[in-house]
Amino acid sequence: MSNIYKGLALLLVLGLQAMTGVVPMAILGLLLIVALWVYREKYANHTLIIAIEYLLVLAVSALNPLTLILSSPLAFDLAARGLSLYIVLLVPAGLIYLQGEYLLAYGLLLIYSALSGYLSYTLQKKAASFREVYDSERRNRYSLEEAKSRLMHSAREAAHLAEMRERNRIARDIHDHVGHNLAGILLQMQVIEKLTKKDPEKARELLAQSISGLADAVKLIRETVHNLKPREQLGLDYIENIISMFKFCEVDFKHHGDIAVISASHTEIISSIIKEALTNAARHSNASFVEIELDVRERIVRLFIQDNGSGCGDIKEGMGISGMKERVRNAAGSLTINATDGFSIVCVLPREEKEGGAALEGADR
Repeated sequence: MSNIYKGLALLLVLGLQAMTGVVPMAILGLLLIVALWVYREKYANHTLIIAIEYLLVLAVSALNPLTLILSSPLAFDLAARGLSLYIVLLVPAGLIYLQGEYLLAYGLLLIYSALSGYLSYTLQKKAASFREVYDSERRNRYSLEEAKSRLMHSAREAAHLAEMRERNRIARDIHDHVGHNLAGILLQMQVIEKLTKKDPEKARELLAQSISGLADAVKLIRETVHNLKPREQLGLDYIENIISMFKFCEVDFKHHGDIAVISASHTEIISSIIKEALTNAARHSNASFVEIELDVRERIVRLFIQDNGSGCGDIKEGMGISGMKERVRNAAGSLTINATDGFSIVCVLPREEKEGGAALEGADR
């Protein structure tokens, strides 16, 4: 916009110079002013150069007063730089060199140029403010993505640590109980081998004890394996088994997508939520029907549970609900509970491959 003002003002001055008579020194001054315009545009747009330009305009105006028209681009530039007060310094030159209609036209030209420059200054400030807000929002978004990535990494590490602790506990149980029992039975069997011919009655007694000890060891191994719940058994069959064991009311279970891609840690979270919801339906809501829907999408796993019970106005968070929320939060998911019309739960978890890796972004219902 400033360049347009300068071009129009220069053409007007040259036209007036041609009409009133060409003064060589005035033409030289105009060339110097144009040179300053080019310098300010390409290299350094300093306020000092604007002052020098104004002095040149005053010098040329002494030869041809109509050259003061070139003060209008100066007024625009000062206002566009937020220096509107300095435009007052351009007024005295018009009072000195111009009279009558020329003075009035000069004043109107300065006012128009100043208003245009101020508008440009305001738009530039708003654009800078918008850029700052955009940059801040982008930085916040990157920070959020980074924090989300760290949280999901921590959740996977926590799940892995919990799994390792469980394995170590089972290893200790097997070593301390099963291993000890089997070692004792092995010693008894060796004694039985020696007593078979010498004391058959004693051998049969020890054999009965060994059989009983082996039965206890097998029972302990079964209980230990059941508590382990290995990854291979954590899946659709495990969830369906939980639902099939619920006899209080009818349960309609639907699933969509590849359930096999759900990680062990997420299956544990989902199964614990289903258990809590079914327990609530049996104990509190007096429901006759429960709907469960498990949906595996491209980037999320979504669990929806709704019963037709009485619901309640105020949900009191006991160990079950608070535990669910903590587990879901640690997995970078979201959990929504509503009890105004029956009891409903919506859980959204980020897709996580069985061996790690995750994708996030989903929608609630």
